[in-house]
Amino acid sequence: MPPPTGNMPLPKTEMRGPAPAAAKFIFSIRKNIFFQGQRKKSFQKTGQNFSPRNRITPLPPAFLLAALAVFSMTAGAEEGIHPARQVSCPDIAKAKETSPLDEYDLARAYDKGQCGVVADGKTAKKWYLTAAKHGYAPAQYQLGEKYFTGGGGVPDYPRAKRWYLAAARQGHGLAQLRLGFLYAEAHFAGLKPDSIEAEKWFLKAAEQNAGDAQFRLGNFYHNYKNPPDPDKAVFWLTKAAEGGHRVAMYDLSRIIKDEKPEQALSWLTKAAELDLLPAQMSLSEMYAAGNGVARDPVQSLAWTLRIAAKPTAAPFWIDKAGDILFEGGDNISRDYAAALRFYERAAAKDDPHALARLGRMHLQGLGVAVDKIKAMKYLQKAAASGSDEAKEILAKEILKGQADDNAPEE
Repeated sequence: MPPPTGNMPLPKTEMRGPAPAAAKFIFSIRKNIFFQGQRKKSFQKTGQNFSPRNRITPLPPAFLLAALAVFSMTAGAEEGIHPARQVSCPDIAKAKETSPLDEYDLARAYDKGQCGVVADGKTAKKWYLTAAKHGYAPAQYQLGEKYFTGGGGVPDYPRAKRWYLAAARQGHGLAQLRLGFLYAEAHFAGLKPDSIEAEKWFLKAAEQNAGDAQFRLGNFYHNYKNPPDPDKAVFWLTKAAEGGHRVAMYDLSRIIKDEKPEQALSWLTKAAELDLLPAQMSLSEMYAAGNGVARDPVQSLAWTLRIAAKPTAAPFWIDKAGDILFEGGDNISRDYAAALRFYERAAAKDDPHALARLGRMHLQGLGVAVDKIKAMKYLQKAAASGSDEAKEILAKEILKGQADDNAPEE
């Protein structure tokens, strides 16, 4: 049944459950967000380490290897529409007698180094090929994966497509999802993009809720369909969001925020409660500025503290938490001791603002005993890193010292 259009209600459906956590961060509706190691200047105020990319598929080959774990998922998902079963050690005798199931199990044993077999990629690929030639869809899919990632060598996308197609025609959901990727973009050497085929295979995968295909299809309709189809994008993103996909919740909130602000806020909050960092950052800034919600500094602080508490938090957010607690106001009590802890974390990353604040706090005894030696070390390091606050404090201390030196002796 095709998705509704216009203002028709979006039906709730039964879902198999959310994709693994890693899957939820790889792509975003904003022509997809990839997490990066360095914070981009244009995103400095958000404090988030990501940058937009105009693609919906993994970047080969390094990022691709991480993405492989996402799409390999569980044994049940790997079997596509085939019944889930307990993974058993292979019967080598049966495998040699051309039992596709045992051929596949033998391939998996060599692939993963299980069942007393030493891991051997070449032997694994050989048995995947044998089972694939005998028509076993999971083996065809896994063989496609080997060619897709290159198995430590150069990816062979045309061969990958051939085996994905064989599995997909048998209804293998993850193979259908991979085909959608291969047809959607132009960066796969040896293949040409085909929007019609991409939509066809994304749709087939989404209809059986393979992996996170519903999210990918919504993404496709919003960003890559020409012209875009916002109704279908909302339909499939809603399905993914109802199934627990955090990034779908976030992206859906961004799309519908003007027409359905209350529903958008609800999805955004759900994504944030599921620990999606961009959603948490959005709520922190929205409540701080009263943008789309009633201004609520306490709510803003709550989300800021949640972000800053993460071990991987960017210094911007650690500093922001420290500043709010340092300054107080807006029904927020000043807490120098808590601010000090945040500044110390940011200072450990050589953040100039945090170093300057630590220098000031040790100099003035704010939340900590006065220690001018430690204060000077912090301030000098901050000033050397360009902190105007530290330079100003140091200049005042120099003038104060000169005044003390010139004071008449009693």
